[in-house]
Amino acid sequence: MHLELGGKAPFVVFEDADLEAAIHGAVAGSLINTGQDCTAATRAYVHRSLFDGFVAGVAALFDTVRLGDPFDPATDLGPLSSVRQRDSVAGFVDRARGYGATIAAGGYIPAELSAGAYYRPTLVIGVGQDSEIVQQELFGPVLVAVPFDTDDEALALANDTPFGLAASAWTRDLVRAHRASREIKAGCVWINDHIPIISEMPHGGFKQSGYGKDMSTYSLEEYTQVKHVMHDITGIAHKDWHRTIFSL
Repeated sequence: MHLELGGKAPFVVFEDADLEAAIHGAVAGSLINTGQDCTAATRAYVHRSLFDGFVAGVAALFDTVRLGDPFDPATDLGPLSSVRQRDSVAGFVDRARGYGATIAAGGYIPAELSAGAYYRPTLVIGVGQDSEIVQQELFGPVLVAVPFDTDDEALALANDTPFGLAASAWTRDLVRAHRASREIKAGCVWINDHIPIISEMPHGGFKQSGYGKDMSTYSLEEYTQVKHVMHDITGIAHKDWHRTIFSL
């Protein structure tokens, strides 16, 4: 069998990134399936030179998201899976406030939808890397943003959770992109995008995100017992490799 056990996907925005693309990618990548997606963007690490613009842009887009009935074409974001899950997500955000976080957008249950399992898209800043909202999977529409100064720092932060399912890196520099895809410990790394998965490519994680792959031909290997069979049809008794055992 194989196990897919969740994630805490980093979203790394390097100093040369297209900021507008990164902002839109972060909103889409963090709100997919109301944030109830193991590969959703949850931890945005943004170069300090872009950090304020990134926060302002994401917060502004979050505030435009329309919550409501998922069968209504005008709705952007539906409810969480249950009121219990909504309250769990709200608990993470409320506790983050308690240890000094700033809520740049959202962070509340909309009063007009309080009877349902709705939660406003939420952007959290001003938290430490060791805080629970950075380290633990929320499974909701919450994105945490943290600034960094160097590429080394960004990659170290990206790898600093028990999870390793998915990640993305945003850069115009090919060398930087290759380094990020090589060094980020995740089963899937996107460059300048976040979320698209196609059935031809394997999906699965590292570390506590599980092992094995679903999708692609790799998925078949998880349900296959491989046997190696070799036949010699030459009829030669003294084979060349026997010299490794005795002189011929």
